[in-house]
Amino acid sequence: MLRRYRADLLIALLLLIPLLILLAPVTIGGKTLIPADNLFAFEPWRSFAGEMGVSVPHNELLSDLILENYVWKKFILECLRQRQLPLWNPYIFAGMPFLATGQHSALYPLTALFYMLPLHRAYGIYTVLQLWLAGLSMYFLARVLGVSRFGSTVAALTYELSGFFIVSVVFPMIIAAASWLPAILACIELTLRRIWRDGRTPVPFVALGALFIGVHFLAGHAEISYYVAMVAVYYAVVRVAWLALTPSP
Repeated sequence: MLRRYRADLLIALLLLIPLLILLAPVTIGGKTLIPADNLFAFEPWRSFAGEMGVSVPHNELLSDLILENYVWKKFILECLRQRQLPLWNPYIFAGMPFLATGQHSALYPLTALFYMLPLHRAYGIYTVLQLWLAGLSMYFLARVLGVSRFGSTVAALTYELSGFFIVSVVFPMIIAAASWLPAILACIELTLRRIWRDGRTPVPFVALGALFIGVHFLAGHAEISYYVAMVAVYYAVVRVAWLALTPSP
Protein backbone atom coordinates (compact mmCIF):
# COMPACT_ATOMS: atom_id res chain seq x y z
CA MET A 1 0.00 0.00 0.00
CA LEU A 2 2.89 2.34 0.75
CA ARG A 3 4.26 1.75 -2.74
CA ARG A 4 0.94 2.92 -4.17
CA TYR A 5 1.22 6.25 -2.36
CA ARG A 6 5.00 6.61 -2.53
CA ALA A 7 4.82 9.55 -4.94
CA ASP A 8 2.29 11.33 -2.74
CA LEU A 9 4.44 10.79 0.35
CA LEU A 10 7.47 12.22 -1.44
CA ILE A 11 5.42 15.23 -2.50
CA ALA A 12 4.28 15.68 1.11
CA LEU A 13 7.93 15.87 2.17
CA LEU A 14 8.62 18.28 -0.70
CA LEU A 15 5.93 20.62 0.62
CA LEU A 16 7.76 20.75 3.94
CA ILE A 17 11.15 21.81 2.54
CA PRO A 18 10.42 25.48 1.64
CA LEU A 19 8.77 26.00 5.03
CA LEU A 20 11.80 24.63 6.85
CA ILE A 21 14.05 26.94 4.85
CA LEU A 22 11.83 30.00 5.25
CA LEU A 23 11.30 29.55 8.99
CA ALA A 24 14.70 28.10 9.90
CA PRO A 25 15.66 31.19 11.98
CA VAL A 26 12.71 30.60 14.33
CA THR A 27 12.92 26.80 14.46
CA ILE A 28 16.59 25.83 14.60
CA GLY A 29 18.05 29.35 14.79
CA GLY A 30 18.19 31.66 17.76
CA LYS A 31 15.21 33.82 16.84
CA THR A 32 11.52 33.65 17.73
CA LEU A 33 8.24 34.75 16.18
CA ILE A 34 7.28 36.45 19.45
CA PRO A 35 7.52 40.26 18.93
CA ALA A 36 9.00 40.87 22.38
CA ASP A 37 10.24 44.33 21.36
CA ASN A 38 6.62 45.51 21.26
CA LEU A 39 6.53 45.38 25.05
CA PHE A 40 8.83 48.40 25.10
CA ALA A 41 5.95 50.51 23.80
CA PHE A 42 4.38 50.17 27.26
CA GLU A 43 5.41 50.77 30.84
CA PRO A 44 7.27 49.47 32.77
CA TRP A 45 9.29 48.13 29.83
CA ARG A 46 9.44 51.53 28.11
CA SER A 47 11.62 52.87 30.94
CA PHE A 48 14.28 50.25 30.16
CA ALA A 49 14.17 50.58 26.36
CA GLY A 50 17.39 52.59 26.12
CA GLU A 51 19.21 50.28 28.49
CA MET A 52 18.14 47.25 26.43
CA GLY A 53 19.02 48.90 23.13
CA VAL A 54 15.42 49.09 21.87
CA SER A 55 14.26 52.31 20.21
CA VAL A 56 11.01 51.76 18.32
CA PRO A 57 9.16 48.42 18.07
CA HIS A 58 9.65 46.85 14.65
CA ASN A 59 5.90 46.53 14.02
CA GLU A 60 3.36 47.48 16.66
CA LEU A 61 0.55 45.84 14.65
CA LEU A 62 1.91 42.46 15.75
CA SER A 63 1.40 43.16 19.44
CA ASP A 64 -1.49 40.69 19.80
CA LEU A 65 0.93 37.77 19.84
CA ILE A 66 2.89 39.01 22.85
CA LEU A 67 0.04 40.80 24.67
CA GLU A 68 -2.60 38.08 24.23
CA ASN A 69 -1.63 34.77 22.64
CA TYR A 70 1.65 34.35 24.49
CA VAL A 71 -0.04 35.30 27.78
CA TRP A 72 -2.84 32.80 27.13
CA LYS A 73 -0.32 30.04 26.55
CA LYS A 74 1.51 30.94 29.76
CA PHE A 75 -1.76 30.91 31.69
CA ILE A 76 -2.71 27.49 30.29
CA LEU A 77 0.69 26.10 31.27
CA GLU A 78 0.34 27.58 34.75
CA CYS A 79 -3.04 25.86 35.18
CA LEU A 80 -1.76 22.53 33.86
CA ARG A 81 1.20 22.61 36.24
CA GLN A 82 -1.30 23.02 39.06
CA ARG A 83 -3.35 20.13 37.61
CA GLN A 84 -6.28 22.41 36.90
CA LEU A 85 -8.33 23.11 33.80
CA PRO A 86 -8.04 26.74 32.63
CA LEU A 87 -11.75 27.35 33.05
CA TRP A 88 -11.51 30.78 34.68
CA ASN A 89 -9.09 33.68 34.23
CA PRO A 90 -8.78 35.54 37.56
CA TYR A 91 -6.36 38.16 36.18
CA ILE A 92 -8.84 40.30 34.21
CA PHE A 93 -11.01 42.59 36.37
CA ALA A 94 -12.98 40.37 38.80
CA GLY A 95 -12.29 37.33 36.63
CA MET A 96 -13.87 35.98 33.45
CA PRO A 97 -14.37 32.65 31.64
CA PHE A 98 -11.25 31.48 29.83
CA LEU A 99 -11.71 28.03 28.29
CA ALA A 100 -15.17 28.94 26.99
CA THR A 101 -13.86 31.89 24.97
CA GLY A 102 -12.09 29.60 22.51
CA GLN A 103 -9.60 32.01 20.91
CA HIS A 104 -6.73 30.64 22.99
CA SER A 105 -6.81 27.36 20.94
CA ALA A 106 -6.21 25.39 24.14
CA LEU A 107 -7.95 22.27 22.77
CA TYR A 108 -6.55 22.46 19.23
CA PRO A 109 -4.40 19.34 18.58
CA LEU A 110 -1.23 21.13 17.45
CA THR A 111 -1.36 23.37 20.52
CA ALA A 112 0.13 20.38 22.36
CA LEU A 113 3.49 21.63 21.07
CA PHE A 114 3.22 24.60 23.43
CA TYR A 115 2.74 22.24 26.35
CA MET A 116 5.89 20.26 25.53
CA LEU A 117 8.37 22.84 24.20
CA PRO A 118 9.68 26.22 25.37
CA LEU A 119 7.16 28.80 24.17
CA HIS A 120 9.67 30.90 22.25
CA ARG A 121 10.62 27.82 20.22
CA ALA A 122 7.15 26.28 19.98
CA TYR A 123 5.74 29.15 17.92
CA GLY A 124 8.18 28.55 15.07
CA ILE A 125 7.70 24.77 14.98
CA TYR A 126 3.93 25.16 15.26
CA THR A 127 3.91 27.55 12.30
CA VAL A 128 5.96 25.20 10.12
CA LEU A 129 3.67 22.26 10.85
CA GLN A 130 0.51 24.33 10.44
CA LEU A 131 1.52 25.75 7.07
CA TRP A 132 2.58 22.26 5.99
CA LEU A 133 -0.87 21.04 6.97
CA ALA A 134 -2.36 23.81 4.83
CA GLY A 135 -0.31 22.60 1.88
CA LEU A 136 -1.34 18.98 2.43
CA SER A 137 -4.94 20.10 2.70
CA MET A 138 -4.78 21.86 -0.66
CA TYR A 139 -2.97 18.91 -2.25
CA PHE A 140 -5.78 16.64 -1.04
CA LEU A 141 -8.44 18.90 -2.58
CA ALA A 142 -6.61 19.22 -5.89
CA ARG A 143 -6.21 15.44 -6.20
CA VAL A 144 -9.90 14.92 -5.38
CA LEU A 145 -10.75 17.36 -8.18
CA GLY A 146 -8.68 15.31 -10.62
CA VAL A 147 -5.66 17.59 -10.90
CA SER A 148 -2.35 15.91 -11.76
CA ARG A 149 0.28 15.39 -9.09
CA PHE A 150 2.37 18.19 -10.55
CA GLY A 151 -0.57 20.59 -10.68
CA SER A 152 -1.63 19.58 -7.17
CA THR A 153 1.89 20.23 -5.89
CA VAL A 154 1.91 23.70 -7.44
CA ALA A 155 -1.49 24.41 -5.89
CA ALA A 156 -0.30 23.21 -2.48
CA LEU A 157 2.90 25.27 -2.57
CA THR A 158 0.96 28.32 -3.72
CA TYR A 159 -1.51 27.92 -0.86
CA GLU A 160 0.93 27.28 1.98
CA LEU A 161 3.24 30.10 0.84
CA SER A 162 0.45 32.51 -0.08
CA GLY A 163 0.57 36.10 1.09
CA PHE A 164 -2.34 35.50 3.45
CA PHE A 165 -0.50 32.78 5.36
CA ILE A 166 2.90 34.46 5.35
CA VAL A 167 1.62 37.74 6.81
CA SER A 168 -0.45 35.78 9.35
CA VAL A 169 2.32 33.64 10.85
CA VAL A 170 2.19 35.68 14.05
CA PHE A 171 -1.50 34.87 14.44
CA PRO A 172 -1.53 31.12 15.18
CA MET A 173 -5.31 30.81 15.39
CA ILE A 174 -5.78 32.42 11.95
CA ILE A 175 -3.41 30.13 10.04
CA ALA A 176 -4.78 27.14 11.94
CA ALA A 177 -8.40 27.87 11.04
CA ALA A 178 -7.69 28.71 7.39
CA SER A 179 -5.53 25.66 6.74
CA TRP A 180 -8.50 23.26 6.96
CA LEU A 181 -10.65 24.88 4.25
CA PRO A 182 -9.40 22.79 1.28
CA ALA A 183 -9.74 19.52 3.21
CA ILE A 184 -13.32 20.41 4.18
CA LEU A 185 -14.14 21.19 0.54
CA ALA A 186 -12.58 17.89 -0.53
CA CYS A 187 -14.84 15.97 1.87
CA ILE A 188 -17.89 17.85 0.58
CA GLU A 189 -16.91 16.95 -2.97
CA LEU A 190 -16.37 13.27 -2.18
CA THR A 191 -19.64 13.07 -0.24
CA LEU A 192 -21.75 14.66 -2.99
CA ARG A 193 -20.19 12.52 -5.70
CA ARG A 194 -20.93 9.32 -3.80
CA ILE A 195 -24.51 10.38 -3.01
CA TRP A 196 -25.19 11.17 -6.67
CA ARG A 197 -23.51 7.99 -7.89
CA ASP A 198 -24.75 5.43 -5.36
CA GLY A 199 -27.77 7.13 -3.84
CA ARG A 200 -26.56 6.68 -0.27
CA THR A 201 -24.57 8.69 2.23
CA PRO A 202 -20.86 7.78 2.38
CA VAL A 203 -20.35 7.59 6.14
CA PRO A 204 -16.50 7.61 6.04
CA PHE A 205 -16.35 10.85 4.04
CA VAL A 206 -19.02 12.49 6.20
CA ALA A 207 -17.18 11.44 9.36
CA LEU A 208 -13.86 12.70 7.99
CA GLY A 209 -15.42 16.01 7.03
CA ALA A 210 -17.02 16.32 10.47
CA LEU A 211 -13.63 15.67 12.06
CA PHE A 212 -11.98 18.37 9.94
CA ILE A 213 -14.75 20.86 10.75
CA GLY A 214 -14.52 20.11 14.47
CA VAL A 215 -10.75 20.51 14.58
CA HIS A 216 -11.07 23.66 12.49
CA PHE A 217 -13.37 25.26 15.07
CA LEU A 218 -10.93 24.37 17.86
CA ALA A 219 -8.36 26.58 16.12
CA GLY A 220 -10.04 29.51 17.80
CA HIS A 221 -10.76 32.22 15.25
CA ALA A 222 -14.47 32.90 14.78
CA GLU A 223 -14.01 35.28 11.84
CA ILE A 224 -12.04 32.77 9.77
CA SER A 225 -14.53 30.06 10.76
CA TYR A 226 -17.31 32.28 9.41
CA TYR A 227 -15.46 32.71 6.11
CA VAL A 228 -14.77 28.98 5.87
CA ALA A 229 -18.42 28.18 6.55
CA MET A 230 -19.56 30.63 3.84
CA VAL A 231 -17.19 29.15 1.26
CA ALA A 232 -18.12 25.57 2.20
CA VAL A 233 -21.87 26.23 1.97
CA TYR A 234 -21.48 28.11 -1.32
CA TYR A 235 -19.33 25.31 -2.75
CA ALA A 236 -21.85 22.67 -1.67
CA VAL A 237 -24.79 24.57 -3.19
CA VAL A 238 -22.99 25.12 -6.49
CA ARG A 239 -21.91 21.48 -6.71
CA VAL A 240 -25.42 20.21 -5.92
CA ALA A 241 -26.85 22.46 -8.64
CA TRP A 242 -24.15 21.36 -11.08
CA LEU A 243 -24.73 17.67 -10.40
CA ALA A 244 -28.50 18.09 -10.65
CA LEU A 245 -28.24 19.82 -14.02
CA THR A 246 -25.61 17.47 -15.45
CA PRO A 247 -27.11 14.49 -17.31
CA SER A 248 -26.11 11.10 -15.92
CA PRO A 249 -23.77 9.14 -18.23
